[in-house]
Amino acid sequence: MLITQFLLENLHFAINLFASLVFFAVSWLYLDAWMETKEHKELLKIIGFALFSLSFLIHATYIEQSVLTNALFNSSLIETAANIAKLAAFLFLIIGLVIDPIQPKPVYKDQEPAPVQPQPQGVSVAAIGTFSLQVVAWAVCFPILALATFLLFLRRATVGLENHLKPLTFGFFFIFLYELFSLSKIFENTITISIYNIVAPFGPLWILAHLCLLIGVAIIAKWVFQYLLERLQTEIFMIFNISVLIIFLITTVSFTGLLLVNLSQNALSHLTTDANVVQYAISSKQAETLSDAEVVSQNPQLQTAITASDRKTLKDLSTSILLAKKQSFLIVVASSGAVLMRGEDNEKIGDSLSNDALFIRAMRGEKASSVATHDGPIAPVVSIRSGVPIVVSGQTIGVVIVGNDIDNAFVDGLKTTTKLDVSVYADNVLSATTFIASDGKSRYIGVKEENKDVSKNVLIDGKNYSGELSILNVPYFAAFTPLKDVDGNPVGMLFAGEKQVSVIQAASSSIEYTFIIAVLFLLFSILPSFLISKFITNQFK
Repeated sequence: MLITQFLLENLHFAINLFASLVFFAVSWLYLDAWMETKEHKELLKIIGFALFSLSFLIHATYIEQSVLTNALFNSSLIETAANIAKLAAFLFLIIGLVIDPIQPKPVYKDQEPAPVQPQPQGVSVAAIGTFSLQVVAWAVCFPILALATFLLFLRRATVGLENHLKPLTFGFFFIFLYELFSLSKIFENTITISIYNIVAPFGPLWILAHLCLLIGVAIIAKWVFQYLLERLQTEIFMIFNISVLIIFLITTVSFTGLLLVNLSQNALSHLTTDANVVQYAISSKQAETLSDAEVVSQNPQLQTAITASDRKTLKDLSTSILLAKKQSFLIVVASSGAVLMRGEDNEKIGDSLSNDALFIRAMRGEKASSVATHDGPIAPVVSIRSGVPIVVSGQTIGVVIVGNDIDNAFVDGLKTTTKLDVSVYADNVLSATTFIASDGKSRYIGVKEENKDVSKNVLIDGKNYSGELSILNVPYFAAFTPLKDVDGNPVGMLFAGEKQVSVIQAASSSIEYTFIIAVLFLLFSILPSFLISKFITNQFK
């Protein structure tokens, strides 16, 4: 998703710069014709196309709010400036087309005169003023004005003799479609997910709108350049402008691309470190449970109660110790493997733990910690367990197992420390997480992580993994580390992640600076390009 957003943001920049250049060329074409005739009515068209060029140039620097934070310029200010320029462009062009009489086709004797078509009326500025700029710009004004412009050019190309304007007509038809699809912006605040997925920035309608704009501008470009390139000075001038545009586009996209790649690599590198920090927190918890188990195993009252088979004392001691140590469970096991007492459930006794890995190691005189999973009410629960032998007079009379469940409170504490989203998986099932559902309370417990690369690297090979993947349909940079039992077998995994959008937001200011500087340099290059082209042309005279 991150790369897609980056490419589409740069595509937006490139298409708008291309549109700005093309409309500047159209304005230049009309200006070149005006230099011969000096007709004032043509000035309105020249100004109109020039304002189109300016509006697209301003709009090129607009970065979608979904990826921009701490903008250099307020995005609404950029959008408003572009909209004002475009509104003025449509009005100047429409008025210029209306006041310029059509050259009628010749009428032969055996033909009836073509009916006089009613001239489209200009758009009422007073009527527009009754709406807010946002409503005028997105809800009503631009699609109507684009449609009116298309119809006026169509009328001149079909009813009149100006057949050469047909490409310009088709170009404005696609611009009308662009403005029509751009109406999706007014639905971006919808709470309906299905609708938002269609109208959101970089969504299907956003892409369709920009595709229509590109097609329309490409048609107009093919039309205008076949006329402009007939004159040497204009040809050289346009070649300079196109060359400068291409250079700045390549430079801008390359710089922003390298910036984004660098930030992505840094994010993954930091996440790997952060995942190790989370793993260290688990190791610290293991050390804590092991220490508590040692203290319990050395309790003289507990040792006496086991030797005397004093169930009441075992019950009172295990319950009080469990509360004092703030652990999730405490199990006292006889040397035979039979459970003598559970601090968390005094009635659940008598079952055998003789096959438990911690019990086996403890009976060999070892102290060990492990990560294990057990069934929970919704999903498997991951717990940290430590087993220590209970030794009296050199003889192992039993084992004490102390453990703590890794719950949501634990991962919330890690998020407070690291500022990262943290999750714990029992095998590939989400057991505890900082991800909170839309109701603000429940967690996405029980969701499976089915990414094949994660499963192979973490749960099968027992290695760390970092990369890009989708978590609950949200793109993340993620790092996973395995959770292993006492025998070194992966039984779960830890996740630390950062939303991909946060990376492009971190780069947004630099990208915005780059776009704005590129636009300014393009503007400053126009006059030198004109002077150089004029100088070269004069050398041939």
